[in-house]
Amino acid sequence: MTSFDPERVFAALQAAKVDYVTVGGIALIAHGVVRATLDVDLVANPAGENPGRLAVALCALDAHPWGEPETAVTQELLGRDANMRFETSAGQVDVLAATVYRRLFADLRRRAVAVRLGDVEIVVASRADLIRLKAGTGRERDLLDIGDLLALEE
Repeated sequence: MTSFDPERVFAALQAAKVDYVTVGGIALIAHGVVRATLDVDLVANPAGENPGRLAVALCALDAHPWGEPETAVTQELLGRDANMRFETSAGQVDVLAATVYRRLFADLRRRAVAVRLGDVEIVVASRADLIRLKAGTGRERDLLDIGDLLALEE
């Protein structure tokens, strides 16, 4: 199993100039929730050159689609209407690329906040957007995360 190193993931995204918003555990932690996580969840801008930049960043991390280690990470793969999990040399990266997330990207990005993670600046979903995203899943873990976010003072 690969050691989880989110700073390396975000450094690769930064180096490739990927436009993204982080959601999930890393975003929760950035907003002050005490939470363990072993992956990076992100929504990437689906427009223009960004899918190609994301492919470059993932390749720099030796990414392989989960369950399909022989499949190359390409702009075409990332253009699929699907959420994808990648195993990388820095841990798991989940790219939320289903149509619903593609449609939400511009609004998520407009309201996102920048925070530091070690030596890199990362972009995380706003507190309100995290609550909306998590409410939409109905999963027990996400409902607990909403409670934690609501318990924090704004």
